[in-house]
Amino acid sequence: MNPEVARPDCSENAAISASTGPSQPPERETGTGQPPLLMRSSGMASIYKRGRNWWIHYYVNGKSVDRSLRTTNERIARDRQKKLEAANVVGQLAEPSSTPIEAAVQDYCRYMTATRTRKSAKNDISNLRAFFGPCCPALELGSRVPHKFRDSQRELPKVPDKLTNRHVPVRRLEQITSEMINQYLLDRVVEDGLKPKTVNRLREVLRGLFNFAIEHKGYVCPDWRCRNPIEGVRRHRESAPIITWLRRDEITRQLEILEEAPTIRAMVSTFIFAGLRREEALWLMLADVDLQQRLIRVRAKNVSGETWQAKTKRNRVVPIGDALFQILKSYEAPPGRKWFFLSPEGTRWHPDNFSAALRPMNAAHGLSWSCLDYRHTFGSHLAQGGMSLFKIAELMGNSPEICRRHYAALVPEQMHSEINFYAAGDSCGKQTPPPDRHDVDPFAAEGTHGQSSKPERSPLRLVK
Repeated sequence: MNPEVARPDCSENAAISASTGPSQPPERETGTGQPPLLMRSSGMASIYKRGRNWWIHYYVNGKSVDRSLRTTNERIARDRQKKLEAANVVGQLAEPSSTPIEAAVQDYCRYMTATRTRKSAKNDISNLRAFFGPCCPALELGSRVPHKFRDSQRELPKVPDKLTNRHVPVRRLEQITSEMINQYLLDRVVEDGLKPKTVNRLREVLRGLFNFAIEHKGYVCPDWRCRNPIEGVRRHRESAPIITWLRRDEITRQLEILEEAPTIRAMVSTFIFAGLRREEALWLMLADVDLQQRLIRVRAKNVSGETWQAKTKRNRVVPIGDALFQILKSYEAPPGRKWFFLSPEGTRWHPDNFSAALRPMNAAHGLSWSCLDYRHTFGSHLAQGGMSLFKIAELMGNSPEICRRHYAALVPEQMHSEINFYAAGDSCGKQTPPPDRHDVDPFAAEGTHGQSSKPERSPLRLVK
């Protein structure tokens, strides 16, 4: 029997069933002036008959789709309906989008600049520039000429692009595949020696770009197996971090070296004894340092139209210890200042300028410590003192997991007694044999092995 034999039109049967039952199946207009035909649905899609052929109606990415099943047999139409529903679930029916690289990357850079801290957005934009090249105005290379020497009437020399022949040559996001990203990262690791942490950061930046394109640009990945092509890029395993910190005698030496620079000495002391990040200390204002209550408030602020917030976007309060209190109390700055730590120009320190001023002072005495080493000094000494990692995380503005990775090895041992399960002189290999099971009553009380704990029964008496 030919499976493509046409079945009789079901419009009359649909009218009869609609008049006899309380529940009426959905109907669909044929568009040919004929009466509406019965739609037979099995959940996500529905089939209906238009003329002699069966058609299917379903939704893909919120859009209504009608297509012919190219058969006149209802059984074959239902089989094809099930296959289409299964393909729609895994995304095989979704048609890839067409997203230009320039518009997507430009909007994503604007989004990061508006929602991230200045340093975080700058670093991520640099990663995008390394991957795509200067494909949009936001990724154009800048100039090394300082702003005060720039002239708007002449063109400034730009920084040379060291990765000219290494960028990914695509014009649309849909052309980027997981294999292409894996190959790019492999080349950077082999040729440039990128560390796993740097590779993972670039991977996260690309993940954010594609997620942004999915939400705001209607991006649809051509590979139906994954929604984001980064899902096919594995994360590299990072090694344990190397933490450098100062001992007590090294702290004393560092402060003695900076005796002739009271401002830098006070700032380095704030890093060591309060655990602040570099920019957190540079953005401290007079109202943020309370010497009466001995508190430093690290909080978001807006000064002259410039907005700043901490790296973790959380405000916190750090107590001032005795050593830091004495140094900050003796620190004197010009009156009428707005910032707590002033640069030689009387303004807020720029992070790079501060490091450039500190570096030669330490280099003259053979030291190479940085602001990060000072911050680790604070956390390391607290961990060695027995403070919990949760409290250290609260004081330093980190997550407990980050503090565990950095300072868990410095926490003093607390389980010496638990691991001493063997003492010298104990007999080895000699075990006390268990009592004979025939002599042990399982219901006996503790310490009464071999003796029955059941109450004695009185002899039976015959009752007449």
